Amino acid sequence: MIEGRSPVYADENVRYRLVETLRARGFDIVAARELGMLGQDDAAQLAYAASTGRVLLTFDRGDFRRLHLQYLGAGQRHAGVALLPQRGPLERLVARASMLLNWPALVGPAIGPSPLVNWNDLQVQLHRGARVPGYAEVEVRVALSLRR
Repeated sequence: MIEGRSPVYADENVRYRLVETLRARGFDIVAARELGMLGQDDAAQLAYAASTGRVLLTFDRGDFRRLHLQYLGAGQRHAGVALLPQRGPLERLVARASMLLNWPALVGPAIGPSPLVNWNDLQVQLHRGARVPGYAEVEVRVALSLRR
């Protein structure tokens, strides 16, 4: 586990198998379905994550971008929102989610309070040659959907 990595809350859109796999890889992650949060609206999901100091992991990129901006506009803070594309095999989603959830801890204070991190932004950095320490090149290739 990377020092400084925040605990994670996966909203109801995140596949539970992804949650289980991330947990097996050492992430401190809980899921909406484990906490009785199924059916709660997006604002309630973010409020829960914020109140417990967990980064919210979601596939719902559009709504949470908007909610993130509303939170900041209202002077509220959260531990972060990680936006991940929904499609693809589990192996790819695990590689992407792992790197994305580690990225803010590596960037540090430069990312600022209440970060919103998007796979697309990290993907651009990876294509430019940046690497998240602790990940083999084969994992980067899986995350980027490149042939091994």
